[in-house]
Amino acid sequence: MIAVMGAAGNVGSKVADLLLRQDQPVRVLEHRRRLEELGRRGAEVVAGDQIDPGDLGVFLKDAEAALVVLPDVVTDPEFTATRSRMSQAIADALAASGVGHVVALSTVAAGQPGATGPAAGLRELEGRLSGLGDRNVLVLRSPFYMENLLAGLPLIKAKGINASAIDGDLELPMIATRDVAAEVAERLARRDFSGHQVKQLVGPEDVSLRAATRALGERLGLPEVGYVQFPPADVQGALMGFGMSEAGASAMVELQLGLNRHGGFASVRDTADATTATRLADFLEEAIR
Repeated sequence: MIAVMGAAGNVGSKVADLLLRQDQPVRVLEHRRRLEELGRRGAEVVAGDQIDPGDLGVFLKDAEAALVVLPDVVTDPEFTATRSRMSQAIADALAASGVGHVVALSTVAAGQPGATGPAAGLRELEGRLSGLGDRNVLVLRSPFYMENLLAGLPLIKAKGINASAIDGDLELPMIATRDVAAEVAERLARRDFSGHQVKQLVGPEDVSLRAATRALGERLGLPEVGYVQFPPADVQGALMGFGMSEAGASAMVELQLGLNRHGGFASVRDTADATTATRLADFLEEAIR
């Protein structure tokens, strides 16, 4: 049995799909979003809360391998504290389980001692998993997900601009979640890693948000769309207007500002263990029809 957390998310849903296509036995954890479709396709659906070690224990029972994730529940008024409790619950449940191989999703920024925002929570998760000395753990660190760009579509369509607190000319290493999911599914199915390993993935190109916005506009038939870098306070206010909690919006802004502070990302590409295939143009062609 392979247990897949985050099966309603961008990566986890694709991992579950790939494993089911391979006729692997899959169990998924259902919490806020229903997973009936995966159930109809043969996945075992277990209802539970990722913050509850007991629920996680049921979810992990008799599993040989598991994908663990730390979701960004941006509506949570205790965003950071909740993520910390989740990482502890995950580590405790794994320690009490018989799961031998664990793949954890993380981010490039989690490898930095000064990680902030959501990356700080992932760094904490990595640290807790490192305490599972008798388990085989593979941490997959990825950079900026291309799917993040789709969050700008409502603003583009409504106002003719794309905006965030990120420097529009900063070239970001971007990766498609389908490529991350392919790596996860292969590792879970083969269980060919041992000890504690970190593998850094990177996409085939670095793209600035200004260039990505032009590509989005062209795909939408709106070639005049431009990118605007907003002050952090304005971005936080806008995110809260979209339904994020103050804590969740603050964490997302901190993530954006952290990208600016990082500056050049050449080291990410230089130190990557694998380069994936999907380019931004290919991703947008599939995502926006």
